[in-house]
Amino acid sequence: MTAGIPTFLLDYLTQRDAARAQGAADQFATLTDRERGLVHDAAVMGYVQGMRQAHQIVALVVQECLAFAELYPTLTGYVPDPLCAECGHAKDEHEEGEDPVSPGTCAACDEDDGIHDFQFQTSSEAQPGGG
Repeated sequence: MTAGIPTFLLDYLTQRDAARAQGAADQFATLTDRERGLVHDAAVMGYVQGMRQAHQIVALVVQECLAFAELYPTLTGYVPDPLCAECGHAKDEHEEGEDPVSPGTCAACDEDDGIHDFQFQTSSEAQPGGG
């Protein structure tokens, strides 16, 4: 199959293939574990789907990332709901009181603990899992 192709051209193409492979390996080494996983998942998805076009694989990966927005906030722009400093529940679980002096209620809290106004949780108060 290489008959008729000059040796210097074959050597050049072999060198370029090796340089591209080394460049990809060098770039891959700079990725975080999460980014490596995403690249791996993209390659697997493309292989499983029988896709040969990079843009198809990228489109599929982006679609899947959008489906799990909280896992890929850089890509999706996901911002978690603000949590209450008192109970750790989301703001949309709270209702304001009937008048300015009546406390509000939290629908997610137990009945006895649910009478309070929503107060934004500061980053120093935030705890994994809320509350």
